[in-house]
Amino acid sequence: MTSLLIVDDSATSRLLFKAHLPKNAEYDIHEAGDAETGLNMAIELQPDLIVLDYNMPDKNGVELAEAMQAAGINGKYALLTANTQKSVVDAANELGFVAVVDKPITAEGIRALLDQVS
Repeated sequence: MTSLLIVDDSATSRLLFKAHLPKNAEYDIHEAGDAETGLNMAIELQPDLIVLDYNMPDKNGVELAEAMQAAGINGKYALLTANTQKSVVDAANELGFVAVVDKPITAEGIRALLDQVS
């Protein structure tokens, strides 16, 4: 079973992400509402896929991915963002993110993400 960690300060966004997962997909889903909790969970769980919100109060998703990678978290990374500026996308690509998914989250966006990581 694929383990999935969603780190987003918006409970609504986390709920929407889970709601848009394909019904037949089997995931071991974990979620965190802030960067520090997300980092600690990633270290403990070593998830296969880590979905990070870009705009969080304590650390943005790219900064959090850098911290996770420095801690030896080797899962695949995806970024959720309403900010699709080239600099944000470039920073994600430099860190090896497999996808940048636009917010608001849609079923199509989640399917595209899952297609890219499978």
